[in-house]
Amino acid sequence: MDQGSDESKPAPHSAATGPSEILALIDAVQDYAIFLLGPDGEIRSWNRGAERVMGYSASEAIGKNFRIFYGEDDLAARKPEEELQIAAAEGRVENEGWRIRKDGVRFWANTIITPSRDASGAVIGFAKVTRDLTAHRAADERLRQSEEMFRLLVESVKDYAIFMLDANGNVATWNEGAHRIKGYEASEIIGRHFSTFYPEEDVRNGEPQRKLEIARERGSVEDEGWRIRKNGTRFWALVVITAVFDEKGTLRGYAKVTRDITERKRAEEVQRALLEQREARLQAEEEQRRAEASYRVAQESNRAKDEFLMTLSHELRTPMTAILGWSRLLPTLPPDDAAFSDAITSIARSAQLQARLIDDVLDVSRIVSGKLRLSVEKIEVAPLLNSAIEGVRASADSKMITIATNFGPALGAVVADPTRLQQIVWNLLTNAVKFTPRNGTITVGGKRTTSRLEISVSDSGEGIDPGFLPHVFEPFRQAESPNTRVHGGLGLGLSIVRYIAEAHGGSVNAQSAGRGRGSTFTVILPIAAVAIEPEKIEKEPARELHTTSRRLDGMKVLVVDDDRDSRNVVRMVLQQAGATAIAVDSAQAALRELESLKPDVIVTDIAMPGMDGYALAREVRRRANLNEVRLLALSAFPSAKVAAHENAFDGYLMKPVDPAELVEAAARTPPAA
Repeated sequence: MDQGSDESKPAPHSAATGPSEILALIDAVQDYAIFLLGPDGEIRSWNRGAERVMGYSASEAIGKNFRIFYGEDDLAARKPEEELQIAAAEGRVENEGWRIRKDGVRFWANTIITPSRDASGAVIGFAKVTRDLTAHRAADERLRQSEEMFRLLVESVKDYAIFMLDANGNVATWNEGAHRIKGYEASEIIGRHFSTFYPEEDVRNGEPQRKLEIARERGSVEDEGWRIRKNGTRFWALVVITAVFDEKGTLRGYAKVTRDITERKRAEEVQRALLEQREARLQAEEEQRRAEASYRVAQESNRAKDEFLMTLSHELRTPMTAILGWSRLLPTLPPDDAAFSDAITSIARSAQLQARLIDDVLDVSRIVSGKLRLSVEKIEVAPLLNSAIEGVRASADSKMITIATNFGPALGAVVADPTRLQQIVWNLLTNAVKFTPRNGTITVGGKRTTSRLEISVSDSGEGIDPGFLPHVFEPFRQAESPNTRVHGGLGLGLSIVRYIAEAHGGSVNAQSAGRGRGSTFTVILPIAAVAIEPEKIEKEPARELHTTSRRLDGMKVLVVDDDRDSRNVVRMVLQQAGATAIAVDSAQAALRELESLKPDVIVTDIAMPGMDGYALAREVRRRANLNEVRLLALSAFPSAKVAAHENAFDGYLMKPVDPAELVEAAARTPPAA
């Protein structure tokens, strides 16, 4: 071989490590006890780690046998000698066990003994490395004990089925609770897919696999549903499945906890059924209460209706007694007898009272059907109040009742239906006169604020019982019984007052301190209904009704009415006013009369057999030679007033018609030239 070969030279830039460097390195190690033993186990070297772990200094340890580190049990079992023998025979020995420090304290050691041999292979000593694992062993022991306790806990739980599934959903563990709830022994179920516990329909729908997918995606899933035991019976289960991942995020399996809540479910069903039954019972009771309330309302309504009909019969028959009685006595009385004049006056007064009663009933009918119409215009408030007062003056004077006024300054004008507004005040005054005893006092008040107009009627009369006060504006309601009532009337006046006030956008209220302490009724109209600037609405001049004889001189009037008495009265009124009046009993007879007669005015009833007043009006309008004839409707039906607004007639008169109004309506058409 060439003497310059690289094999005979050390590697460039490297340094040989001698025995002294190695010994220094070993001596510096503190976490491991590293020392040499002779063939019989005597200690020949000692590093710093040995001093720290064993507690002996080098001078104390070197020369002694390594048996000093073993406990009595190990020494009795000749464990030190055994370890040297095994190391010599097998080349090394590793062991863990208790060792003894200098101070007698035990520690858990991991030891490795390696033999050292000479060139002939004979053992000349041993190298021993010892590590103190006491802390690691304690931690491992705690973990082991914790795992053991958890295992025992899980296995001992009987109310919950707690078991593990592998990543594919196969049962991997089984506790006592799982055995009790599901009926399977561990040997029967471990390794089988957990879909075994699901009903067939859930398995067909892929429900078990879907639950695993949700748990894997979300971390866990909770579910309730039917599950199947080993014996085929079903139970209602509350289930929680939790996905288990390792530190790398790999799915290792699933933890599954199942609880049998069949009894709870059954109790909930029973509770729900009881609640439903209770709800049904309460609903039935409520329906029964409503039915009873409706029955009471119906009974009350029937009672009020019966009382109203009794009252209506009484109120209509009372004036009819005077009308019939005096009308039969008139033929027997000399015209110049004072009784003759009293009879005429009584008949007129009774007829007027009867007409007013009928008007009240019709007003209520219009209100209930929503057909009450207002014709608003500007009227001065003070004159309207004074006019209403004068309307009841005679009744008040007959009872020596004083009517006082208390009007505020500048009442001004109001935009309202003058007839209806006067009806409000007249009804309140009539009511006050009715319930105020002789020598009593009535005060009519009026004031205007920035937001409303107030009209009040106060009396010193009988007052209102607190129990009846909330019902005082209800129709057909009266504080008196029909059989024991002292005062007349139908009990409609105050309800009409309320409806008319509300139709104007206002309200009415009643106040009374109780029986015998008088009462006050106040009507409030919003300022929006009040005309502040008089020039905005021109008031139509009041029309004076003329009853002067010969008012209709030169006029020809055709009267059409199927009722003989009404027809004759109308004809007589027109003739006394100077008209030439012809009366017929049907629309057909009127058309025949019109072939030769061209009247100035036709006064016709609406409801007639064969051809009614509307048909007659259309036929008259169709004939060219009758274009200038004025048509007046005369009817007891309020619905005819709608047709009057639609220009079917030139005017409308309500039965019973006032003679002066009839003459005034006919006089508006001048006689033909």
